[in-house]
Amino acid sequence: MPVSDVLRVIDFGRVTPLRSQTLWHAVAYGVSAGQPATLSFARPSAPYVCLGYHRDLAELDEQYCRERSLPVYRRMVGGGPVYLDDRQLFFQICLPARLVSPARRDALRTLLTPAAAAFRAAGVAARLDDDGEICLGDRKICGHGAGQIGDAVLVCGNLIEAFDHERATAVLALPDPVQRAETLRLMRRYVTATPAGPAGFRTALSAAYASALGQRAVPGELTAAELRTVAELDQRFTAPRWVAGPGRPARSGRHGRQVNVRAGVWTLAAEARGGARLVASVVNGVLDRAELTAPELNGQVKTAERALAGASVRAAADVLSRLGEQGRELAAALTGAGGRS
Repeated sequence: MPVSDVLRVIDFGRVTPLRSQTLWHAVAYGVSAGQPATLSFARPSAPYVCLGYHRDLAELDEQYCRERSLPVYRRMVGGGPVYLDDRQLFFQICLPARLVSPARRDALRTLLTPAAAAFRAAGVAARLDDDGEICLGDRKICGHGAGQIGDAVLVCGNLIEAFDHERATAVLALPDPVQRAETLRLMRRYVTATPAGPAGFRTALSAAYASALGQRAVPGELTAAELRTVAELDQRFTAPRWVAGPGRPARSGRHGRQVNVRAGVWTLAAEARGGARLVASVVNGVLDRAELTAPELNGQVKTAERALAGASVRAAADVLSRLGEQGRELAAALTGAGGRS
């Protein structure tokens, strides 16, 4: 059977947290080297935390993770820090880069549309929304990370059977208690588990990707070269230098600490000189809640706070900018965060 006719399907089953990352990375190297398009599944045997390649460890509450024996691993693709456990079934679809559009938005739609179809086949009324999130109504039901490794393009996603919103918030470094509470509130509101059974979902996902790619789903296993890559990646992913990352600054400081809950839903805590501080929750470009602290502005704060609630990010920035230099700094942090979300 020609390699191009095959969708290799590998079910790794229950594996260690480390292997739940290194196995699919090894698959990506294999596909890059000429192995067929591959769909793989894995379930971690214990909880852990994973963050994107360019993200800073300062975004995590490392003490919380250490005290609860939560390993931290850095993946080779993008995305923020996430909490993962054995109530999530991971899937990874990996294709030769030549089969996917070089435009990121188009590539994501190509790679995630079959996953949305599989959720529907498994009994969940899912859709792929305009932001590239697989949703049930307005709630995210599948986290995903995407990237390219060598000549392979991939998307990782998950079937969430149950979700620990409290721990997913607790692993994040959020020193501001208002932002922490708002992040947890929005997670509970916009991230949800689904009733889909894992066996039915695996079958539906294999069929959906095989159909979309015009290939035959064939059970497979790792090659000898891929197994060697797994061993190498086990060493790399546990090396302190790798976990520390490339050293890019965290999303904090003058531009504020931002946490994305799902596309279009995020929180921000920002501080300006003189002690002025803004904590905001934003849903689809509108401030859902806002708390403003500015000791030097006296009675203007409550008036401004009322004007911020329900305002668009741009309108809220205009309100803040009228409060002088401190307000302009907070406005810059808010609009900058809106551009990053």
